[in-house]
Amino acid sequence: MVLTAIGLMLQQHYLERRSYTTISGRGLRAETIRLGNWKRIVFAFCAVSLFLSAIAPIAVLVIAAFTKNWVEGLVPANLTLANFGDALLHNQVAVRGIFNNFQLAAGAALCAGVIGAAVAYLDLRTRVVGRRLLDYLAILPLGLPGTVMAVSVMLAFIRPPFATYGTIWILLVAYIARFVPLATRSANATLRQIDPSLEEAARIAGATRMGALRRILLPLSRPGLAVAFLLVFIPALSELSATILLYTGGTETISIAIFRLNDLGQLEVVSALSVFTIAITLLVSVPLNLLSNRSRITPSAGGPAI
Repeated sequence: MVLTAIGLMLQQHYLERRSYTTISGRGLRAETIRLGNWKRIVFAFCAVSLFLSAIAPIAVLVIAAFTKNWVEGLVPANLTLANFGDALLHNQVAVRGIFNNFQLAAGAALCAGVIGAAVAYLDLRTRVVGRRLLDYLAILPLGLPGTVMAVSVMLAFIRPPFATYGTIWILLVAYIARFVPLATRSANATLRQIDPSLEEAARIAGATRMGALRRILLPLSRPGLAVAFLLVFIPALSELSATILLYTGGTETISIAIFRLNDLGQLEVVSALSVFTIAITLLVSVPLNLLSNRSRITPSAGGPAI
């Protein structure tokens, strides 16, 4: 925690002397860099890195998910959909884990996004005493291992008046505390790119602070807030280190279900559940990315528009 606080103070000191605000609504054209003879080498390096880190592992998961025995490969006699039936319908722990996990991930992403945006707004748009300390506290959990965070949450919420141990609420608290630094940093970076003069102009024109926030700041920061949601939602779907110490019967998550199935040696069912999780992550991230792109500032005949 001390090392995290020192790093954050150094970052704050560095950023205060620079400006990253964007006033114009027109984007900049990216500069093309001619690689010459290095083009094929750079492309091969990127392709091999992507294949080894993402494509190959996911391909093996897909093969195992659709086969009776993943070692035998994709031959007609070995193909089956039973693994998805076991993972999504028949295994009660997996079914319960999917339901619990999506509630936790969505709830944690929304709560952490709101908290992160509020902390970033207080830090960059107000002169409230203690706002820097609040920013430091919001980022400190990033330097804590998940198991340490789980023990801290358990000790804090195991006794009245906040006795939530054994319920799904303690997992939600742990997820919010664990991932609020990601939302805070994303919101902070977004607000740094929006010049305060835009809100000041709205205030001069007669808008209230809430009006300027709703009609100026919120539309401009919407892409960044969508990214903050994704930054929390995606890792929350696969969180294990804190969950494994806090879950009880009935509050299992996808990661706990995968952990149990792996111990039982059901690798094909584990692969099916993993493929399902990846597919849901893509289904959530693609629409949010499209929403972010449409919400960007684009030039129009009447000037910049949201």
